[in-house]
Amino acid sequence: MLLNDQQSLFVSPELQAFRATLRRFVDQQVKPVASQWERDGHIPREMLRRMGALGWLGLRYPQVYGGSDLNALASVILAEELGRSTFGGFAITVLTQTDTASPHIASAGSPEQKARYLPGVICGDVLLAIAMTESSGGSDVSGLRTRAVRDGDHWVIDGTKMFITNGVHADLYVVAVRTDPEAKASRGISLFLVERGTPGFSTGRPLEKMSWRSSDTAELIFDGCRVPASNLLGEVNTGFYTLMKNVQNERLVLGAQAVGEAAAAIELTVAHLQQRRAFGS
Repeated sequence: MLLNDQQSLFVSPELQAFRATLRRFVDQQVKPVASQWERDGHIPREMLRRMGALGWLGLRYPQVYGGSDLNALASVILAEELGRSTFGGFAITVLTQTDTASPHIASAGSPEQKARYLPGVICGDVLLAIAMTESSGGSDVSGLRTRAVRDGDHWVIDGTKMFITNGVHADLYVVAVRTDPEAKASRGISLFLVERGTPGFSTGRPLEKMSWRSSDTAELIFDGCRVPASNLLGEVNTGFYTLMKNVQNERLVLGAQAVGEAAAAIELTVAHLQQRRAFGS
């Protein structure tokens, strides 16, 4: 974990208060009901809206979109405290929204795209997913096979994505596709924003998992999916570099989630051992 907030030179009083408020929220509003979310297979949208209303889904985004203009430590604290909940499916649903999918809109989106989508993302009305992984190549973005071909004012996407977090219930998908089949590996990849309900786009069956069951995961199917050219995210054939710009942030946040989970595991272990000792075992 981070140093005790009271001893740290890096954690401001504002962030200390944020951690305390977030921990109370998780203890009071998440832990008592999260087992039901595991059985249901997804996180209720109302929970995400509550977090959005508290400003937690846009910690590092500009206030003009509803964000809080905080720094990377805020994301670390968010991930740690979500990890401490002991419900990884809940944590990853939120972190996909805040630190895996939305950063690509914030960094590569046009002013029109950011104005259109970020406010809904930050308040929790719009659930995001990022679609990179494919069954043929896992998370090797440079080897993806889903393709998009320009057709007038649209791009037509064909292919499938697999193991997509938030895939069942998302409203908006950041989709990585190959737009130049002749280009070497990473040089022919673009990103598109695909809304639920777009013709030619459908969600396959929810995928069963051994854990993190409250994180809905699915296959995505693109069969002649027509996406307006205005939904291109960034410049054509530069999607790989947009994705790679966020890799360090993803590592930071997922590492913090793991630290929070480890801290909770130690606390649970100590409590169990103390209970056994009290009974003389």
